[in-house]
Parts: sequence; structure tokens; C-alpha cells
Amino acid sequence: MDVQELWKYILAKKRKRKLLLLDIEHCSPISLRNIILDVRTSTEILDRIAQVYSDDEYLLHDLVRCPNLSETTLAFIALTASDEIKNFISGTRVLDLVVYDETATAAAIPGKPETGQQDKGPGKKKFNVMQAVQKMTSPQKIKLALSGGKEARGLLIRESNKQVSTAVLENPRITDGEIEFFAKSQNLSEDIMRKIGTNSDWTKKYNVAQSLVYNPKCPPGIAVGFVTRMSDRDLGMLEKSRNVSEAVRSSARRILTQRKLGKKSS
Repeated sequence: MDVQELWKYILAKKRKRKLLLLDIEHCSPISLRNIILDVRTSTEILDRIAQVYSDDEYLLHDLVRCPNLSETTLAFIALTASDEIKNFISGTRVLDLVVYDETATAAAIPGKPETGQQDKGPGKKKFNVMQAVQKMTSPQKIKLALSGGKEARGLLIRESNKQVSTAVLENPRITDGEIEFFAKSQNLSEDIMRKIGTNSDWTKKYNVAQSLVYNPKCPPGIAVGFVTRMSDRDLGMLEKSRNVSEAVRSSARRILTQRKLGKKSS
């Protein structure tokens, strides 16, 4: 075999060689830091590290410094990390993190300057986290829904993708106040109402059950089950309400009648 044929054989073998998958979950801290600090590390690997180690602030500090960190990964970190990391992002990357663009709201309030007119500090630019979230893939959004803070939950609960929106309710950081607010919201999907309505820990609270009964977006099959727990005052309002389903009105009327008859007989 001549030299030319030998090189052809070597190159062909090299092309066939399979690369081992990088096991991010089981890397040592030193290896992870070397991967993060390597400028050749792809944005996809950096995103994977951010998702797996979202609670490791030591690594997050290094990630935020990466020049090739994508905007979607930066948004993920901003919405899952502590206030200290958010401040670190603002200082290190010279950014003003904005989740909700209040330009229109500010313009409508007399005496309040528009967002663009506010002093954002020298050399700082606005980073719209909401826009970055919209660019995320579904798996990224699901991960953010499961681990993100209150701002992330407020954004993703309105997602049209059922897997994303319902994942918010599985977030261990979600509060009772948020659940009650979601139960009242008429701009959320029936899937959200059904998931809240079938959770006994949430619905044992009267305010949550009451919110579901009054919410026209709550499936009647779920709402009717809580009508028996309503006070006489709520039943009187429900039987006259045109915002709830006929099934809820009929159930409220029947239970209220039964209670009145029971009081008379006693």
C-alpha cells in the first residue's frame, strides 16, 4: 500500500469513528468548569449544563460569563436563579433584565415615564426575557416551567402548549396564592382548571374551590363537585349568575332549596 492509499485508509477510519456522548450529569466539578470556560464549547452543551445545574450558583457564575451563551439560556438562568445571580447577570453582562415590557402601561399612566425614557444606567441595554422565552424549544420551556421562579410561572402558565402550561403546576416552588390566582383566571385553559380541580391539597382550601366554581373556564364536571361546599351566600349568587354553566346554576339552586327545607323542618 503506497502512502496515498494509506492516508485514504486512515482518513476513512477517522470519519467512521463515533464520538462518545458527553455525560453532563456525571461530570466532575473540575471537568464541568473546564467545559464551561472552553470557548469552543457549543451553545447546546452550555444550555444543557444550565438546565441540569440550575441550582449550582458556583457554576452559574461561570456560565453567565461565557461569551457564546445563547439568549435563551441566559433567560432560563435569569428566571430560575436567585436574586444574587440576577444582579450578577445585570452587572457582568451590562444588562437590564426586563420580564414584562411596561412601555404601553407606563405611557397610559399620567406622570409616569415610558420604559424607554427611564434611566437604565450608563452603557446598559435592555434584555427582554419574555422575548427570549418565546424562542425556547418546548423541552426548554418545560424544564423552565418545572424549575423557574414566580416570573417564569406567570409567563408559562399561559402557553398554548398543554405540556408546558400544566408543567407549571408541578413546580415545587409554586405557592397557594398563585394557585388561587390561576383558579380565578378566565384566560387560562380548561386543562389548567382541571389539574387544579383534581388536586385535593389545593381544593381543600375554600378560596380555591370557590374560584373554580365561579370560573366559566372550569369544566362543569369539575365545578359542580365543589358546589356542595359553597356557603348560602355563594349559592344564592351562583343560581342567578349567567357567567357559570347551567349545571352549576341548577346544582346551586337544588342545594340551596334543600338547605332551606332542612332549616324549616328543624
